[in-house]
Amino acid sequence: MRILLVKPYLSPSTLTGGDYMELEPLELEYLASGLPDHDVQLIDMRYEKDLESRINTFQPHIIASTAYSVHVYNTLRIMETAKRISKDIFTVVGGHHATLMPHDFQRREIDAIVIGEGVYSFRDLVENLERGLSIGSVSGLCFRKGSDFVFTEPRNDIEKIDLFPFPDRNITRRYRNEYFYLWWRPAALIRSSIGCAYRCSFCPIWKAAGGKLKFRSPQLVADELAAIDEDFVLFCDDNVFFDSERMATLYRLLKERNIKKEYSFYSRPEAIVKCPDLVEKWAEIGLRFVFLGIEAVDTEKLIPLKKRMDSRTNEEAVRILKRNSIDPIVGFILFPESSKRDFDQIYDYMEELRVYYSEFSVLTPLPGSDLYWERKEELTTENYELFDNLHPVLPTRLEQREFCKHLARLWIRAYSPFRAIRVKPVSEPPLSLGRITKTLMTAWKNYNSIKNGYKPLRTQ
Repeated sequence: MRILLVKPYLSPSTLTGGDYMELEPLELEYLASGLPDHDVQLIDMRYEKDLESRINTFQPHIIASTAYSVHVYNTLRIMETAKRISKDIFTVVGGHHATLMPHDFQRREIDAIVIGEGVYSFRDLVENLERGLSIGSVSGLCFRKGSDFVFTEPRNDIEKIDLFPFPDRNITRRYRNEYFYLWWRPAALIRSSIGCAYRCSFCPIWKAAGGKLKFRSPQLVADELAAIDEDFVLFCDDNVFFDSERMATLYRLLKERNIKKEYSFYSRPEAIVKCPDLVEKWAEIGLRFVFLGIEAVDTEKLIPLKKRMDSRTNEEAVRILKRNSIDPIVGFILFPESSKRDFDQIYDYMEELRVYYSEFSVLTPLPGSDLYWERKEELTTENYELFDNLHPVLPTRLEQREFCKHLARLWIRAYSPFRAIRVKPVSEPPLSLGRITKTLMTAWKNYNSIKNGYKPLRTQ
């Protein structure tokens, strides 16, 4: 069968870090890898907009896409386009939002929704369609039956993580040079685990994984890294150092095989503090960045969100990383009740820690998370395109315009290239005149986008 996989685009009202990173659609590459006997193509609509021409040329039997919450409406538009061209095209959606909020896709332009990990559910769906069999026997689906949608038996393929085929990166070959992380271009993604052991109420990831955390074998991860062409690889696991024994084994395998890459990880601070010697070893073989979700200067604010942190542990994690010439990327949450003083306090704390790279997000009840159901009635908008962690979708203590102004100011102060000269991060951005000019232009663009983030909220 001919199958077209579609990476959806983002709407202009959605604020993202697209100027700082844009990475391969790993989820669609996994789907493609499960269909070796079919004719599969991919269109990444972040770079290629003419979906109609691709459909008319390729004439797919099936069109499939995956979506986070910010992609929901554009994913529906993609499927509307497919059905307008040919009602015979079978349309499928999956991903985080489809798993946690499947009712949002129970629409006339959708034929089936994949719930959870989709490699095998999608493969079995395709096989049944090709053979003319009912898809009702395929577990892990919600599909159209007449005018209704019905759910099939649940499926839990997370337990089979080591049986998943490697993602098919050939399917994105034409776009590889577009994928980047900071100034590394091209950059690749890899996943060495699924799920999370923690239960933060604002995060839907652990819920999408059914509350489980499963790891791939170090041998398989090393094999996949050896097959990746790119020199820079971002691990998209939530907490890479959670299982330090596994990461010690992976370190040994990479060193023995002389696999040379540069890496960026996500980690909780306490995981760093528990294995400083292992962090040092990973620095030797190319670990350059670690994202730390510190979240708050006053860690007591995190207790209601079921995230327990300790300031001393946070600061020790930063020291360990810097001692090993690894740049921490420190994540902070801006709470709806934040005052001007809270914004200034975060900047002052960054200065105290002497960290340059940072990420600021607004506390957002992401659809499907516990926080979403707890505070759904308080939401100031139901427009999923604004659930991007930069629009304040809960009532704020400051007037919305003021809140957005202070958030924009925090971003531009933090990422000033002149601050980079002063703070001296280990991995310094290229500071040529052209690079400084581009950085300033990007910072100014993002400043204005975030500063004006209140405007679409006023139209709700």
